[in-house]
Amino acid sequence: MAKQRMIVTDDQLLIDMDLLFNAIREAKGDWKQVEQEMKQYLAAVQGMTEVSGE
Repeated sequence: MAKQRMIVTDDQLLIDMDLLFNAIREAKGDWKQVEQEMKQYLAAVQGMTEVSGE
């Protein structure tokens, strides 16, 4: 069975812990950068759903 890595709801981004910590490692520990990137990703997905809902 495939492992679910990310779930996007209307106002939340639920992300696998391994995926999150790998992103922090890739950012050399800059968790604030990763937080900003995740917020931007959520906003982008929300924007896509708003466009498709029109």
